[in-house]
Amino acid sequence: MLDLHSSCRCAVLVLAPLATLCAELPQEARSAIDRITGGKGVYAADEKTYKVVFPREAAAIVQDWQNLSPNAGLNSWVAMSPGVHHPASMTGQYLLLDDEVADVVSAVVDSGIEVTGLAALTSFDGPRLRKLDVTGRGSVQQLATAFRKGLDAITEARRRYWSIEARSRRPEVPLESDIDSRALDAVLSMRGTVVGGAYKASIGMRALLNGEQVGREMGFATSISVTGTNDSAVVAGEFVERQQDLQKVLKAILASGLHIDSIRNHTMGEHPQVVFVQFWSEGKAIELARMIRYVLDVEVGAPSLSEVIR
Repeated sequence: MLDLHSSCRCAVLVLAPLATLCAELPQEARSAIDRITGGKGVYAADEKTYKVVFPREAAAIVQDWQNLSPNAGLNSWVAMSPGVHHPASMTGQYLLLDDEVADVVSAVVDSGIEVTGLAALTSFDGPRLRKLDVTGRGSVQQLATAFRKGLDAITEARRRYWSIEARSRRPEVPLESDIDSRALDAVLSMRGTVVGGAYKASIGMRALLNGEQVGREMGFATSISVTGTNDSAVVAGEFVERQQDLQKVLKAILASGLHIDSIRNHTMGEHPQVVFVQFWSEGKAIELARMIRYVLDVEVGAPSLSEVIR
């Protein structure tokens, strides 16, 4: 039988996290978020959450003579609230033009916050838009600084765009495909198939979906397709990644020279949780295979980039 002293001690242990959860985000923390990010937020007292919105007029263009209002959701934003297990918890989203994705993903992953999704947003004529979802845990200063690095990466991408007149473009796919599978099989350590001159290969993984076992043929696979010729090829595909491997694989994809097209779930209720990262690139077929092999090796503790891509 518990005595009163023991009961009180248990009550304190139970209620302590709840007290932390109910703590306010102090004014000095809100001011720090504004100062670091360069925005001006709004505090929702009922949720103890401070949110800063960054409208992007450059991304709201429909035609040269017509813009959409940033109030239509065409903006970046970050929100923070006090945490139970960490000083603060953060969620956020960057609104990106197509040619900003690589720079911002790289900056965000290096800053210590996590990328959780990337999706196309464009549903009208105008620039191709993406939304990049992020989350993080830590101090308010750490999280605000990390998010600001993503905003700075957008600025740098736009500066480079105008200085060198770089433009986003789709890969130039040759009309006829004639890929030699032997060299690609050797680099990738797998046996692909060639159909209509295009090379295809996949690596399955085992998982449980709603309690039932699934694998490669049900879509749980890293897939690779190479079209074109040995000297001028385009690769497209998806890496399937467990949650704990996603951030390091994103770094590897960017380091290899592959382009990230989307980061998303295919299913709900799977175990372990997996995320699919869609990618593409163009170049010589053997070089594309080496890029992919580098990313695959990173998943299991790989050699250096120079040992694979050469």
